[in-house]
Amino acid sequence: MTQTVGSVYAEGLFLLAQEEHKEKQVYEELNQITDLLQNYPEFIALLDVPTLELSERISALQKVIGTQNGITENFLCLLVEKRRINRISDIRQAFNKLYYDYFKIAEVFVISAIALNEQQKQVLKDKMKQKLGKEILLRESVDPSLMGGMIVQYGDTRMDNSVKSRLQQFAQQ
Repeated sequence: MTQTVGSVYAEGLFLLAQEEHKEKQVYEELNQITDLLQNYPEFIALLDVPTLELSERISALQKVIGTQNGITENFLCLLVEKRRINRISDIRQAFNKLYYDYFKIAEVFVISAIALNEQQKQVLKDKMKQKLGKEILLRESVDPSLMGGMIVQYGDTRMDNSVKSRLQQFAQQ
């Protein structure tokens, strides 16, 4: 099986985090920094400019993320050095999958017409935990065009129980 660049780097980072018993810390830092970098694609492009010295590119990165000399910072410097910082989103996605698998966490996406209240979220999490046998990480978004109901997605499974979907099915009959 062929591995992607993102999965190769993610696997290396995850193994290093495991050795240091810092899986959660690296998970949180990697996600936080990736979110930040995704908001500034021009900064990612700057970190990849071939005419800038490596020391200048790493200095620019450190000014943004700080200098803790931890696993995550060293890893990001390696990505800049190897000209792979533009793959940070792929690496994060692959790292998160490893993290979720290792800690038996299921990422469940729910799209609803209006925001769910805390009780609704808890009921959904409890049902999904029972169904999947894993801790649930609920990712929510609101789409008023659904008109009611919700769409729940995890892994390759999508359950569409929205009013919009029902109306579309009804119109096709």
